[in-house]
Amino acid sequence: MAINALVAVGTERGVDTFDRVLGFLEKSSPSRMALDENPIAFSTLVHMRTAPELHSEAFLRDQKKQILRRGGDVGVLAGLAYAVHRRNLPVHFADGALGDILSSTGELIGSYPYVGDLNFAVNTDMMRTPMELIKQRIPRYPGHDFDYELIHAYQVEASDALMDRAIPMRNRFTAMVIDAIMETYKGSLLVFIGQRKRFRKELFEATEGLGQDEVENFVPLLDLIHAKNKSFVDLTET
Repeated sequence: MAINALVAVGTERGVDTFDRVLGFLEKSSPSRMALDENPIAFSTLVHMRTAPELHSEAFLRDQKKQILRRGGDVGVLAGLAYAVHRRNLPVHFADGALGDILSSTGELIGSYPYVGDLNFAVNTDMMRTPMELIKQRIPRYPGHDFDYELIHAYQVEASDALMDRAIPMRNRFTAMVIDAIMETYKGSLLVFIGQRKRFRKELFEATEGLGQDEVENFVPLLDLIHAKNKSFVDLTET
């Protein structure tokens, strides 16, 4: 049991790659998708899953406009738009970091607050898994039950530089998720959609506040993935 090939698609903050990503997916016809993740993407998914009238490409295109105004990345939204029209296409959120994300008082520990549940990332289809199970993936605040809007507000306080400085550990986690997905499931093609800085050292080096050791220890995501048949496409350059 295995997926035959991986194509990683690179996108960028502030660049309208929505239609390029959508067109690429329509041509490549993946059997499964894995997505980079950000707070906007997660809250958008929650809205789509809990309000049927928002489960549409039109809603995602409206979100795209709002995100671009804020200088965000819209590639993942295009992936969700593709999945909306293909209800049997499994979709994974593959971003995260191993280890503890929050301290006992709810403070951020060293990395952007994604989670490190590898098994959940590999086994969860974000388009169909019951929302109560998806909620278990999100870090809880001490003394609070799950509240995605509270968590969303907390996450967006993180600067782009903080998110990007965590890319080395995020890359290691994502590589583990992608390797496991490719080994676990059958299919012809897995497409991963993510920020292109995760694949290109010269872009990572421009991140604000990096130490020399962080630059030297950076490994592009594709190099960490064990699949033999793998490639990277930068859709900001087409």
